[in-house]
Amino acid sequence: MPLPKHLIHQHRRKRATQELQPYPHDDAKMRFLDELVNIIAILFPITMIPQMWGIWVNKQTSGVSAITWVGFFILTIPLLAYAYVHKEKKLFLMYSLFIVAYIFILIGLVMY
Repeated sequence: MPLPKHLIHQHRRKRATQELQPYPHDDAKMRFLDELVNIIAILFPITMIPQMWGIWVNKQTSGVSAITWVGFFILTIPLLAYAYVHKEKKLFLMYSLFIVAYIFILIGLVMY
């Protein structure tokens, strides 16, 4: 989805002063990579649905380590903060979805 013209101007000016690559990139391969990351930011957290399904629907928690999931949750918080501070919307979306999934898994582990 293209950005409004006033935002494109701001981003170009910001990128020019910081010596960053243009966005959207001139190279088709880089644009493809940008779009791929948009998709992965949503698909990657969705990969935890089978784990949540096993816990919430099948009520099976055997083989699921609470320590591992608590670790994932705790270590994702600074990544979410990083994405927020640096205004990385794709990363912020992905880490937010991960946090939600971790919370569902941890609540399910406590309940069952």
